[in-house]
Amino acid sequence: MPTPSDPAPRNDAERLFECVECGKRLCSAEKITTCPGCGAMMQNLSRPRPE
Repeated sequence: MPTPSDPAPRNDAERLFECVECGKRLCSAEKITTCPGCGAMMQNLSRPRPE
């Protein structure tokens, strides 16, 4: 069964968010705080991580 690819931001205003519980990933220009699938917290994967 093919694995769906990660969504990619379509422009500079969009960010990639991932659910910390179920792993669902979404792109949005608006801040997403809760997963529409399970209601858990979403994490912004687009912000730089500390080294």
